[in-house]
Amino acid sequence: MRSTNGLGNYSAFLRALVILYIVLIGGLIALRILFNHHSNALKKSFALVTETRTIIEGIDSMYLLSKNLVWESRNFTLTKDSNTYYIHNSIRDSLQKKADRLWALIKGDTGLVANAKSFHQQIIQLVLLTSNSLHPAKTSVNILREPDGKQSLALNNAITQKLQLIKAQQTRLLTARRASFLKTVEITGRIFVLSNILMLIILLGSFLLIFYHFRRRQKTERKLFESENRFRTLINSTKDLAIFMVDKDGIILSWYEGGHNIEGYTAEEIIGKHISIFYLPEAVAEGAPERNLQLAAEQGTLEIQDWRVRKDGSAFWADVLITAIYDDNGNVKGFTKVIRDFSLQKKAEDESRKALQKEKELNEIKSNFVSMASHEFRTPLSTILSSVSLMEFYKTTETQDKRDKHITRINSAVNEMVAILEEFLSLEKIEEGKAPVKNEIFNLRQLAEHIRLKFSTDLKTGQFIAYVHEGCEDIYLDKGYLNHILTNLLSNAIKYSAQDSFIYFSTLVEGSTITLNVKDNGIGISDEDQKHLFERFFRASNTGSIKGTGLGLHIVKRYVELLGGTIYVKSAINEGTEFTVIFQATNPTILTR
Repeated sequence: MRSTNGLGNYSAFLRALVILYIVLIGGLIALRILFNHHSNALKKSFALVTETRTIIEGIDSMYLLSKNLVWESRNFTLTKDSNTYYIHNSIRDSLQKKADRLWALIKGDTGLVANAKSFHQQIIQLVLLTSNSLHPAKTSVNILREPDGKQSLALNNAITQKLQLIKAQQTRLLTARRASFLKTVEITGRIFVLSNILMLIILLGSFLLIFYHFRRRQKTERKLFESENRFRTLINSTKDLAIFMVDKDGIILSWYEGGHNIEGYTAEEIIGKHISIFYLPEAVAEGAPERNLQLAAEQGTLEIQDWRVRKDGSAFWADVLITAIYDDNGNVKGFTKVIRDFSLQKKAEDESRKALQKEKELNEIKSNFVSMASHEFRTPLSTILSSVSLMEFYKTTETQDKRDKHITRINSAVNEMVAILEEFLSLEKIEEGKAPVKNEIFNLRQLAEHIRLKFSTDLKTGQFIAYVHEGCEDIYLDKGYLNHILTNLLSNAIKYSAQDSFIYFSTLVEGSTITLNVKDNGIGISDEDQKHLFERFFRASNTGSIKGTGLGLHIVKRYVELLGGTIYVKSAINEGTEFTVIFQATNPTILTR
């Protein structure tokens, strides 16, 4: 809370300071505009004062020139001195120029224009009068010659009066313009001083603000540095999490110790690489890295569990959390990623799932056993019960053959029930992992011959088992499992073949390869049924009323797999079936050396 309030106070301070600066700068601009205005007024006022002084000085100068012009004219008349003549002409030219200049300055003033015009005309007359007095022959008919110069003196007096009148007016105007000029100078000076003071305040305030902001930023950066150090220490101490940042394109920007422990990369190896380096090749081909970043950008966060790849190429099950980072405009500028190794959890979940599945399968087996046993046991039990009941009527010696017949039926029914029970017990052991392989050295041909002879009493009328063995006879394998495999395959061949048919049975040993083959000419198996032939409780659609539990071939396949072998089936409807089993077993001759 303290940190938040401090930030709020600082923001309010900055806002107030910005407003103050806007006001000060606005005032400075206004003062500059006002200063420029008064500066222009000052220039105009100064020009007017200068103009007025120029007029007054011109009046004084013309007063003397007109007076000298008259005296030089009279002097020439009296002395006839040629130097006086040249002096007179010089004064005349100067007077004319000053008169023209003074007229140019005054003619714009409505208050003086009448006197100025009269004065200008009198100057012209005076110049003509004095000039003609020096050149009598050129005298105008309208001007009388005055040898005594009374007319020139009178005209000069008139000019003097006009000059004094104009001078008096200009003197008053000069006084007013000087006062205005001084006032404008005073105001302009004050504005200049005020603007400089305001400028100084702004500069000083700016310096203090920059200094304050610099100190505050130093303090903030120091706190940030300390916070980052604490954060880095905390992240580096987290060994079971890979926490890092990437830009919006998925390029890795930061890396910590936890990432090295989980992924195997150092910061130098991984920074600048794309996150696709952590994905399986097929996931990269499907665009999973880009898709995950896109979903995180749209949703804000994305949590998934998937496979990831370490530096050494090993895959592990990971829990991944991706969080988008936005700028002030709401645009994604990067992401944080947290990866946790969930391999142990995944393994525990898989084992738990397998255990539950196995438990489910065992329960299913037990349920199917109860259902099937109630059906399959009914016939042999009925046979046993009826044979026992009938044997009570055959007590004499003459009926011994009939008793033997019923005893055989009882033995067959009991064997049938025992076989069913053995199948279920074998399947239960396999499902529970209690069916260890016990390899031993034994004679394969002798085992096969024994099994063939065992089935000689179960053959249908006209059926015959043809057996052939090739190669070495001694092998190193689990004799019990192999006995069960051959017994089941031969039993099925007999069961699903008709009378007067041949069953081909062969064994072959070539080096370490053992091949078993059982072929019949029975009812065969359809292509569709072959897909499910080795599943539990599956029976082909054409078996009809032929007895069976649907477990025999499933157990055979499981035994074959336990021994590291492979079983193949080749069959067609009404053309028979051929089973081939291949094992890779150690040569027993090597074991005995």
